[in-house]
Amino acid sequence: MLSKFIIKIFSIILILSISSLGGASSPRGTVDIVDIFSDENLCDTTIRFNEPVENAKLVFEMLHNGELVDLITIDIGSVPAGEVTKIVFWRENELEYNYYNTTLSVYVSNELAGSASYPFTYNTISLPRFRVMDFSADSSKATIVISPTSIYKPGVLDIVVKLLKGDEVVYKETMDNVAILQSKEIQIKWPVLLESKSEYTATLLAYSHDPDITVSYISDFTASEDVDIIDDEVDVDEFGASVDIIGRSQVPFKGTVLLELEKDRENIVFEEKSEILINNKDDTIGVVWNDLPGGEYNVTIYVLTPERTVLDSYETIIRLPEPIILGTEVETNAPGFGFIGGLVVLAISGMLIRRF
Repeated sequence: MLSKFIIKIFSIILILSISSLGGASSPRGTVDIVDIFSDENLCDTTIRFNEPVENAKLVFEMLHNGELVDLITIDIGSVPAGEVTKIVFWRENELEYNYYNTTLSVYVSNELAGSASYPFTYNTISLPRFRVMDFSADSSKATIVISPTSIYKPGVLDIVVKLLKGDEVVYKETMDNVAILQSKEIQIKWPVLLESKSEYTATLLAYSHDPDITVSYISDFTASEDVDIIDDEVDVDEFGASVDIIGRSQVPFKGTVLLELEKDRENIVFEEKSEILINNKDDTIGVVWNDLPGGEYNVTIYVLTPERTVLDSYETIIRLPEPIILGTEVETNAPGFGFIGGLVVLAISGMLIRRF
């Protein structure tokens, strides 16, 4: 009986040990490389982590005939389960050959967890049926100007625009099956708030349907506040001023509107705080002035950031009337009142004599 009990205990321990070994996570099963694209400008990849990991690292290599052309490493540290998109930008390498290969390797705790490759050609002979004439980005939007290579062969493409701060993708927008029949401008406005004075990068991937070609474009910018005075909505008169302003940036504006009146080299200043403004949000600033001396005034309106940077200005001129003094009454006697009164008395007396 004792020997059977010992064998049973040993079996249970062995089964538990095997189970624990089988349940240990292997780096090879922790990641899947969902998507990868590369050309001479950048490498764009999406990686799915099937479970949380620690000490994750990405290694990007550009190769030609097995020889290393460029190498970029990103330490991403602790990563929760889910998808992660990363974009790296190649250095300005002097590429001379047509065929290159990009390899992405994912390491977890210095063990290879997954890898993928993407071949591409430099100065390819085959061209898409469209041309990106311009791609630019600023604090409010990305703008794409695109036209067909030939009006007789219009193109169809898919567009993917991403906004990055550092190596983090903060926004992504996709447009599928865009027909390019003639030159057109496409604007993609950022729906996310941006941080003032921070560096951002916008990327464009344009996928041609026929032929099957993908091209990339990059635009860098420094985010900043931007506010315009709506000129047609400025009203300045003898009572005061009304000024409409509108945000033109996804960096929140928290500044003021300053009105400066100048006459005979003397300045009078009024300043009011604005509502917080972002792109396409507006506000009306009103100022009332009292007891100003009459005369002509040069009026300058400024939109100021908290650091006193002028974002926009507007100039006009007004003439204020001289103030009217009320409440003083001058008493006068009508000239010749006694003489006229005497004539009236004589006329009445003559009428009475005739009756008698």
